[in-house]
Amino acid sequence: MKKQVSVGLLTAVLLVSGSVGVFASGNRQAASSGVITIEFFQQKMEEGPQRGYQAVIDRFHQEYPNYRIQMNTVPDAGTVLTSRVVSGDIPPLFSDYPTQLQFKEKVKNGIPLDISNEPFMQRVNKPAVEMSRAQDGKSYAMPLSHNFMAVYYNVDIFNANGISVPTTYTEFIAVCQKLKAANILPLVASFMDRGRAGHMYQAMNAAWTPDGVQRMVAVMNGTGSVKGDATILKLAERTLEVVSYANTDTFAIPDTEMWNTFANGKAAMCITGSYARGTIFMANPNINMGAFPLPNDTAATTPVLTGIDAALCVSASATPDQKKVALAFLEFLSRPENAQIFCNTDGAPSAMGGVVYSDARIAPVTTKMQTGPVRDWFATFFPGNIQNSIYDEVQQLLMDKNAATFLDRLDNTIRLGAQ
Repeated sequence: MKKQVSVGLLTAVLLVSGSVGVFASGNRQAASSGVITIEFFQQKMEEGPQRGYQAVIDRFHQEYPNYRIQMNTVPDAGTVLTSRVVSGDIPPLFSDYPTQLQFKEKVKNGIPLDISNEPFMQRVNKPAVEMSRAQDGKSYAMPLSHNFMAVYYNVDIFNANGISVPTTYTEFIAVCQKLKAANILPLVASFMDRGRAGHMYQAMNAAWTPDGVQRMVAVMNGTGSVKGDATILKLAERTLEVVSYANTDTFAIPDTEMWNTFANGKAAMCITGSYARGTIFMANPNINMGAFPLPNDTAATTPVLTGIDAALCVSASATPDQKKVALAFLEFLSRPENAQIFCNTDGAPSAMGGVVYSDARIAPVTTKMQTGPVRDWFATFFPGNIQNSIYDEVQQLLMDKNAATFLDRLDNTIRLGAQ
């Protein structure tokens, strides 16, 4: 019989095993000069969003000299945050992902504060509010930006080689072949971090298998199997075909080197998330960069993988003073002029009204986000342990390049995680 997976219980196991990041408690307050200092636990590891948050925090301190926000960013932030939640060391202010199962578990356990009736929520675009609502219809996070996975490409390299943006999978492979024939690296990739391998695979799953997630969910629920599944096999084979046009050291370089390689014109394309856009521009502010959805067999059926990216929460267990500072910061960040600063630095489309995101080179993606079809991330459907196990199997597929055995391992690992 299938057992219900509990994110909280899994995190408790991580806590016992020592997977907890060490940081001074977020529940603290400066005792001198009447200044209230709170921790902002921020989960985005990329340089772009970190700089964006810090730029807004600096402005916030100018308007509120007695309030201090200390941003804390650590490796494997999701695991660290949920482990801290289990131990009772909940940051007064933290970023999270309101569409994911792990966040719904936090809501169920009363971790984030209900901010549905806060006036600043009126500044959030209604689709983002609706997407991020909890099952009880309330809002426990303020959406700040949307994310997406796409193929970023160097416009100058495409133009110099007479290449048009591909709209079908066949055209996409033809582009890779043409670039390779011109001694240009078609694609740069990094699989050292299983998360990057997993994100790329999610984009491919979304593009090429409309019901790919549902097939894996059926395995998790004990009602299906992907062993010998022709659709998932085709997905794995296409994954290997695309990666064959990438650099040979995909497991040797970190994601920052991947983005720098693309930013400096040493590769024509990079399949990555909107979270990397700001970081790429920091590596090369002058890059002429566009983006398009990873193509399906036809333009009409090509979807885009998208969801709520940055979203901020206030701890329900914070002290009254800490809540006052945290809510003041959310109000400040929601103002269009400040949300614009974050958007410009982060590089992802804003969820706030009045913020302009007008880069026409990204229009093939943003238009698709508005018209559909769209797909959501794995974390909406799978608990963290199963998602990470899928990522591990994707890494193994990319190492051994055996699509058939990948299906067997994928089926087994999902079943094991669901027990």
